[in-house]
Amino acid sequence: MLMLIPYSTDAPIYHYPIATIAMIVINVIVFLAFCQNLDGKAITEFKTPTGERISLEELAKRIGGKDISELDPAELKKYSPVVEEKSFGSHLMLSFGQGYRPWQWVTNMFMHAGWMHLIGNMIFLWSFGLVVEGKLGWLVFSLVYVGMGIAQSFLIQSLMLFADGGASLGASSAIFALLALTVVWAPKNCFDTILLLGFKPLTFEIPILMFGFIYVTMNFIFWSMGGHSMGTEALHLSGFLVGFPVGLFMLFSGLVDCEGFDLVSYWQGKEGNDSEFGQEKIQERQERKNSAGVEKTSKATSPQNMAILQQQVAQAIEEKNIDLAVSLQRKLLKTHSSIRWQQPHLLAIIQSYLHSKDYAKVVPLIEEHIELFDAHRFQMQIHLIKLWLQADRPRFAIRYVDAMNPALLLPSQSKQLEPLVAHAQKMIKAGVLELPPNS
Repeated sequence: MLMLIPYSTDAPIYHYPIATIAMIVINVIVFLAFCQNLDGKAITEFKTPTGERISLEELAKRIGGKDISELDPAELKKYSPVVEEKSFGSHLMLSFGQGYRPWQWVTNMFMHAGWMHLIGNMIFLWSFGLVVEGKLGWLVFSLVYVGMGIAQSFLIQSLMLFADGGASLGASSAIFALLALTVVWAPKNCFDTILLLGFKPLTFEIPILMFGFIYVTMNFIFWSMGGHSMGTEALHLSGFLVGFPVGLFMLFSGLVDCEGFDLVSYWQGKEGNDSEFGQEKIQERQERKNSAGVEKTSKATSPQNMAILQQQVAQAIEEKNIDLAVSLQRKLLKTHSSIRWQQPHLLAIIQSYLHSKDYAKVVPLIEEHIELFDAHRFQMQIHLIKLWLQADRPRFAIRYVDAMNPALLLPSQSKQLEPLVAHAQKMIKAGVLELPPNS
């Protein structure tokens, strides 16, 4: 089987992978505590053709012989052995044919059959978790990850409710659900991967959409070749099938912000700022915020209060008290959704922050200026690209340039972009690590 090992990503990371690391630690602890003797089994009873369970002694009496070694093999085949799991860890795996065991829906995703099983799963959990937790934060990520694992385990235990026995374990089903989320939320972002060919590993970038396609296709092929049995490949595919609709639901519900680089925008051929779907979701989120704050802020929206705040913004800018000007404007925007920045005010604040090199504060203001005003838009975009390059985000800068509509650019503007793109490509070739925006 082709083995592509992901270890990093160029997807924008807005939250540190706190929960991802915690999940890895929990998996290691559970492995050391409960997974060292999973093969401890014993045949304690036999099941007759009619379904009756009898002891070894009773079986010997029925078909003759003093012990099991003396029984007629032909007669013995008519009776099914009942295997009893002796280790505690065996009760934490997802058992088949023994009814519903809800605790196993959680515990099985932290159980592993050996060190290689554990290490392999944790590498993939790390890479997929970077993307998903990077967009959701640790709390929502934890709920989504464990929730998808529970849903997949419930599905599998239901399908195997009348099986003769068996069990499954491992985090890979929940991890494949995470893979589905990365495909829906960041299809054009890339994984940095290792391909093992003999003794020479090859490293390269591969788009997440292609990565997901390769792994889903491989698992489907091997599942089909295996007679569609409930094996590893079936568990992987079921995890992906659970995660894919979850990813779409969160995307369409506006519960995750993909900046217009999601699967729907990719399918429509319009991404980034040109994504109609992405802009629609931004508008919906803003409307929800405004609706939630209407009652709270109704008393602060009188024309007199608004006029006073606008005068105070202008005065703060004149006095070079830029932080105060921004704070007052934010208060004005919060109390009245129809009020927006006055362009001279916003432009003056941006220029002041750029002059003082306060880049962390200026980036969101530049993005607001680009969204609100046509005048000076290209100049603001150039500032934004330069700031991303300075913050070691060359891949993000290139994606932003690619999303710009060439038909709307003047020849002189296209020439201004060329050295910036060349510098970004040079940074990528030099191995610059894509850092989180808040680091």
